[in-house]
Amino acid sequence: MIDHELRQSLNDELHGRTGLRILAPARITHLAFTITEGDSSPTEHLKELALQLNEEAPEANALHHHLKIAGGFLRFERHGEFYRVAIIAEGRQPAGAVAMDLVPFEWIEGLPGKRLVAIHTHLLSAKEKTPDDDALVKLFGHDDLAASTVAQDGAMVWTDFRIRPDGFSRWLVQDKGLTPLRLGRVIRRIHEIETYRMMSLLALPLARAAQAELRPLEQDLHNVIGRMTEDQAENDATLLARLSGVARQVEELSNRTNYRFAATRAYAALVEKRVAELHEVRVRNYQRIGIFLDRRFSPAIATCNAVMTRIESLAQRSERANNLLRTRVDIALEAQNQSLLRSMDGRAKQQLVLQETVEGLSVVAISYYLFNLLAKFSEGFQSEQTPVERLLRLAGVPMAIALVWLALRVIRRRARR
Repeated sequence: MIDHELRQSLNDELHGRTGLRILAPARITHLAFTITEGDSSPTEHLKELALQLNEEAPEANALHHHLKIAGGFLRFERHGEFYRVAIIAEGRQPAGAVAMDLVPFEWIEGLPGKRLVAIHTHLLSAKEKTPDDDALVKLFGHDDLAASTVAQDGAMVWTDFRIRPDGFSRWLVQDKGLTPLRLGRVIRRIHEIETYRMMSLLALPLARAAQAELRPLEQDLHNVIGRMTEDQAENDATLLARLSGVARQVEELSNRTNYRFAATRAYAALVEKRVAELHEVRVRNYQRIGIFLDRRFSPAIATCNAVMTRIESLAQRSERANNLLRTRVDIALEAQNQSLLRSMDGRAKQQLVLQETVEGLSVVAISYYLFNLLAKFSEGFQSEQTPVERLLRLAGVPMAIALVWLALRVIRRRARR
C-alpha cells in the first residue's frame, strides 16, 4: 500500500497542541503577541532561551514547543496571526510571585511582536481555603467580578477582565479535585477566552471608522437612485459616473475590512465555544463569565457584524442600481440607433430616386450625342437624302435610346453582382 504524502502530517494535527498537565497550587503567566511580516521569528527567540537552559530547541517553523525550566515549564504555540507563551510555575510560590519570574526578564522583554494579552493566573489547591468576598475585593480591588464553578463543579474561577497598572489582568482559579490534565484544559480554555476575545475585538476600531465612511456613501447612493426615478432629471452619463464612484469606494472599503471582519467572526465563535465548554454554574451573587461577556463583549461583535452587513448590502444595492442605469442607457442608445437607421433608410431612398433620375437624363443625353454622331457619320457619304433616308434617320433616335438604356442595365447588373 502507498500512503498519501500528507497522511502523517494531517493526522498529527490532532496531537499538535497537547493538553497541559497542571498540579495545584501553581502560578501561570500567559502572553499573546500579534506578529507581522516585519517582526523577527518567535521560534528563533525561543531557541535562544533553549540554548541558555541547555534544553531541546524548537524547529525553525515549529507550531508548538514544550520547554522545561527550573521550577516549572514553558509552553509555546504559534497561530496564524499571533503566538502564545505560557509559563507555569509549579508548587506553592511566595506571596506576590508570578510565573514569569522563572525566565530571564530580558528574554520576556525581547519577545517579538505586539503584546495583546497578558494574564497572571493564581491556581489554588483544593486544600486551600476558598476566598470569601472580602478576600476577593482585596485581591482584585473591587467587587465587579465574573465568577462561576466550571467542569461539573471541578473548579472555581474568578476574574474581572481588567488590565491592571502592571499591564496584566488577573484570574483566580481553585481546583476542586480535577485531574492534572482536566485542570490544564480548564486553564487553557480561560486563557483562550481572553486571547480570542481580544483578537476578535481588533475589528471594533475599524468598524467604528467604517461607519463614518458608510454614511456619505449611503446618502450618495440614495441621491443617485432618486435622480434615476426622475425623467430627464440629469444626464445618464453623469449619473453613471457618480454611481461608479460610489461603487468604487464601497469596493475599496470592503477590501480593506473584509479580512478583519471575517477573522472577528471566527474568533468570536471560538469564544462562545470555549465558554460553553466550561459548563458554568453561578457562584453566589457574581455574574457568570458567559453572562459577563454576553452583556459587554457581544454588543461589540454585533457592531462589527452590522458594519460588515452594511458594507455588503451597500455593495449589492450599488451593483443593482448600476445595472438598472446601464439598462436604461442601453435602451436609450437602442432607440437612438433605430431613429438613425430610419433616417439612413430615408436618405438611401432619396439617393436611389436621384440616381434613377440622373440615369434617365443620362440616357437622353447619351442618345442625343450618339444620334448626332451617327448623323454626322452618314452625312459624309451622301450630300442629299431621300425621304426614306430621312425616315430611317428619324427611326435611329429611339433605336439609339434603346441601345443606351440596355447598355446601362447591363452595366448596373454587373455592378450588383
